[in-house]
Amino acid sequence: MYSSNSEIKKKVTFILAAAGQGKRMNLNSPKQFLDYKGEPLFYSSLKIAFDNKYIDDIIIIANKENLNFMVKYCQDKNLFSKVKYIVEGGSERQYSIYNAIKKIEDTDIVIIQDAARPFLKDKYIEESIKILDNDCDGAIIGVKCKDTIKIIDENGIVVETPNRNSLIMVHTPQTFKFEILKKAHQMAEEKNILATDDASLVEMISGKIKIIYGDYDNIKITVQEDLKFLK
Repeated sequence: MYSSNSEIKKKVTFILAAAGQGKRMNLNSPKQFLDYKGEPLFYSSLKIAFDNKYIDDIIIIANKENLNFMVKYCQDKNLFSKVKYIVEGGSERQYSIYNAIKKIEDTDIVIIQDAARPFLKDKYIEESIKILDNDCDGAIIGVKCKDTIKIIDENGIVVETPNRNSLIMVHTPQTFKFEILKKAHQMAEEKNILATDDASLVEMISGKIKIIYGDYDNIKITVQEDLKFLK
């Protein structure tokens, strides 16, 4: 539960997106189940969320074939005091998140975290929540681009070089006021829109989103080369 300088308390729900297939990794099991410090990779973010004083409820999204494992794992770790639901993921990340959103009955703020991004920090959670005290609808972690970015056409020919100073590489967590996040996903369902992150959907309904500068080590384990960061 979070309260700002006012006396109004806000309920905070944390969604852990752990239903990815990890196709780019060419592994026998999804990347969120890779070993990291003796535990599955997803546990790194889950533990931070479980221990965070502002987070009231946790919803975990898992693939159908991993639901039973996830339930048993949370039982063994005594996590069900905060873990309220373990829901089945959809065919796309966006559909998985919406499955989790539809389970929420009463909350004020929703935090969405990639399970394959194991370097979550408490400061990301706390700074993001506090941003929503202002007139922002969302807050997302990101870092400035260090490389020059080129836009190419279908033939691989460069057509534009955007100013790198205005470009941000977006991470998670992504944090939103619940009602606007729900409205954004409902809009996407009605219009058959598929986006690569939740912030994009909120932007489409004119939501105001603030960037919080994070750290370059807050990477998502996506390709084989990323495995070195787990050692």
